[in-house]
Amino acid sequence: MVVFLVIGGIVALVWSALALRHGGLLAGTLAVVLVGSCFGHAYFNVTVGPFPITFDRLMLAGLLVVFVVAFRTALVDAKPLTPADWVLGLFLLTLTLSTFSNAWRVDGSQPAATLLFFYGLPVAVYWLARNSQLDQPHLRLLMRFFAIFGLYLAVTAIAEQQQVWSLVFPRYIASPAHEEFFGRGRGPFLNPVACGLYLSCGLFATLFAWPRFQPPGRMTILALAAVIVTGIYCTLTRSVWLGAGLGLMLTIMLSVPKASRIPMFIVLVMAGTGFLAIKGSSLVSFKRDRHVSVYDMNESATLRPILATVALNMFYDRPVLGHGFGQYKHVDVNYLRDPDSDLPLEKAKPYVQHNVFLSLLAETGALGLSLYVTLLLLWGRTAWRVWSSAECTLSERQVGLLTLVVLTAHVANGMFHEVSIIPMSNMLLLLVVGVCQGVAGRHNASVEVATRPTYDIRAAQTLPAR
Repeated sequence: MVVFLVIGGIVALVWSALALRHGGLLAGTLAVVLVGSCFGHAYFNVTVGPFPITFDRLMLAGLLVVFVVAFRTALVDAKPLTPADWVLGLFLLTLTLSTFSNAWRVDGSQPAATLLFFYGLPVAVYWLARNSQLDQPHLRLLMRFFAIFGLYLAVTAIAEQQQVWSLVFPRYIASPAHEEFFGRGRGPFLNPVACGLYLSCGLFATLFAWPRFQPPGRMTILALAAVIVTGIYCTLTRSVWLGAGLGLMLTIMLSVPKASRIPMFIVLVMAGTGFLAIKGSSLVSFKRDRHVSVYDMNESATLRPILATVALNMFYDRPVLGHGFGQYKHVDVNYLRDPDSDLPLEKAKPYVQHNVFLSLLAETGALGLSLYVTLLLLWGRTAWRVWSSAECTLSERQVGLLTLVVLTAHVANGMFHEVSIIPMSNMLLLLVVGVCQGVAGRHNASVEVATRPTYDIRAAQTLPAR
């Protein structure tokens, strides 16, 4: 095993070096995300001490070394710190103190591993992306990466849902050994929510190419977008549909002239209302996983009020600091018997919390949740300012819009799933946000809303030139 790890690590480092040479630090970061998605823990891992080592983690460690060594070279474009960076640091510090001030060694140091792999490494990706070279060629590389990766995920999700296993790669996705969510579009993440988040990002990145093409090229864009939308459907996950739909609505609303936004909003709301009126009942109960019945799916919809009650009861006992990061499943068993509750709370015993906000509230209290919400708001504000800025190029402003829709999808899914512990979900969020913060940093971290020509997705020539 160690020999395979060494060989794989050398290959990963070579590919990282090639990415750095041809695309800079941002390309190296994208390579980490690609390898972590397709060749991550489920593909290969070796346990060293209490923690598993994977190819992407080796690559990220190498990138961090390169960042430190090349800090004063052209490879790194360091930006000044912003309030969002300080809040992110404080949030990570809060999670760290919350972890190690409680029983962090339980389950083979699982709380510490969750902190490192699901928060620490994404923050490292954020820092690398934020301080990368973010000129127009690099930003277009970012959009092309997400568009191509989204197309790959869409084809994989469709093949999974239709059981055309010859089109599924890597092969472990089709393995019956990974039976959870089997039969849905879960991609290399083995989770339909993570797959849906990346598919949504790929959909938006594809549509953002619209202003750069003439009608023949735009037909191709629509065809590719249709494939990705089909992949989103094949996740068979309602929160993914909701997040993608809200992001698409936001993209359309912000991409048409201001005079058309209110009528467009009315049309979209009426269309959505009509769809829910016709298909609403079928969205509650339908066959999804191969091993899950329609009855089980219907039961899952009734489970969330129970999980919410358990989390709130945990919060009431420790409202400020919570029960400790990573401690939810070790504490919730004490809240499954409440004679005053009308809900069958014991049904929540096998499940983790299904809401990222309630999970943080129970584990880190009001302190942790307030910092998390503040972060989302600060990132959203920066994204809006980048999108609305007159001094930013089209590529830069599209990064702002991409950040807005990724945040929208993240929150929409986070209301129904603990997205922070789903593999590669935080990695996507922190990568996109890091690039947006870096773009804002190129403009002295104070991109202001200014008077600018209206952005019409149909006419890129109305945009100011850099």
